[in-house]
Amino acid sequence: MNKAGHLTLVTFVPSSMPTYHLTVFPSAAWARRKIDKIRRSFLWKGEDNANGGHCLVNWPTVTRTKDLGGLGVPDLDRFGRALRLRWLWQEWVEDSKSWLRFELPCSDVDRLLFNASIKITLGDGAKTCFWHHNWLDGEAPRYLAPNLFRLVSRKNQTVQQELYNSNWMRSLRGKITLAVHIEEFVSLWIRIQDVHLQQGVRDSITWRWTPNGVYSTYSARIQFKGSFGFFRSNLIWKA
Repeated sequence: MNKAGHLTLVTFVPSSMPTYHLTVFPSAAWARRKIDKIRRSFLWKGEDNANGGHCLVNWPTVTRTKDLGGLGVPDLDRFGRALRLRWLWQEWVEDSKSWLRFELPCSDVDRLLFNASIKITLGDGAKTCFWHHNWLDGEAPRYLAPNLFRLVSRKNQTVQQELYNSNWMRSLRGKITLAVHIEEFVSLWIRIQDVHLQQGVRDSITWRWTPNGVYSTYSARIQFKGSFGFFRSNLIWKA
């Protein structure tokens, strides 16, 4: 089998075998290293064991997308995150799922990427989390007021619950004595004054990276955003 055959096999067989596991569980570092060793060895040598001398290109470059100079072999860490983001998407758009009341298998990094990738349109505020979602001028209040957030006793309330009778102020536990606390409190209070909920209208979200605004696993390649190619890879692939 030639190198092109090795690449095709590595991309579609051992890379897809952990899919169901990665959908639910973040892969352990030791497991990724073992799987990557098998994939790397077969790609360059055609066997299950190869040393660094057989590798023509380093593995992080191989797992970049083709338009960024890589070979398009899935990066298991990024691939797993792309799969898990679907949980967060369905939590928003699906109301009939039996798992909605349980803790989702998503890490803080997964949630940060998800929040950065959606645009929230407030309705009645019953779906949007006051502190964690980026509903306030495209930002999450926990990041607009990080020091104030540490004083909050109820961190998972919705926008509807916290705006009612200014409950978000009552959830602050501890003395607001530091200048940074006062500054963040006033800044947050001013921003909230311009927020008006619409009763009877559901909150909605839009995925930023697809034309139709709906999440797809492929679109999570946005994790490479900010990277750049070292050469004109489009000319190579065209040839």
